[in-house]
Amino acid sequence: MINLTILYPAVDAVEVNDIDHALNYRTITKAIIAHVEGNRFALLERLTQEILDLVMAHQAVRYAEVEVDKPHALRFAESVSITLAGHR
Repeated sequence: MINLTILYPAVDAVEVNDIDHALNYRTITKAIIAHVEGNRFALLERLTQEILDLVMAHQAVRYAEVEVDKPHALRFAESVSITLAGHR
């Protein structure tokens, strides 16, 4: 499972209530899906960093946090997750 937190200046989008003024997270989501499906990762850390890089490639993004959660990765554990963050 992948969870994203994205901070960007959304004042214009909020004021005009128009998707054209918002960060297009559908585009970001599609890029993440294509990247994950098209590559293999030995480490959760590598996958998490590459997803963070994809998100931060959007100049409007000021801060992003990516959590990748792998269910049943360890015995007796529900899941293991890695969280990485970036800012500009």
